[in-house]
Amino acid sequence: MKISVNFTFLLFYVVICLIPSLIFASSTGKIKEIAVVVNPANPVTELTTKEVSDIYLSRRRTFPSGQPVLVLEQDWSGELRDNFYKRLNGMTIKRINAYWVRLKFSGEIQPPPVLPSSVAVRDTVKNNPNSIGYIEADVVDDSVRVVLILKE
Repeated sequence: MKISVNFTFLLFYVVICLIPSLIFASSTGKIKEIAVVVNPANPVTELTTKEVSDIYLSRRRTFPSGQPVLVLEQDWSGELRDNFYKRLNGMTIKRINAYWVRLKFSGEIQPPPVLPSSVAVRDTVKNNPNSIGYIEADVVDDSVRVVLILKE
């Protein structure tokens, strides 16, 4: 009797606790590629990491073509945002957040609008010819144009 109770508990623990955590861990693997995307109507076909960094740090407020840019940001506490800035310009999230606090406090500029997911960013870029965003590369479809890929 005692063996079957312990076995039942072990089986219950594996099914309820371990299997979901293993599935979740494998589905949230490291982000391999991040795509910087614009609307297909935008004349820009390619951007350098410096140009994208300047746009995302509000040092540049237009595309190289001269048209105004609407910068779209991902969730401020998300892994994608962390990876994006590390790959783009080597900045940590802590440093990026401090940068935006300083700019906001000085009254110079407000941080870009934050969208909840890569799908939301993609859909917003699709509907706004002046926008730029970054998304996981596997979320890219024909509704946006990739202008830069940031790899691991």
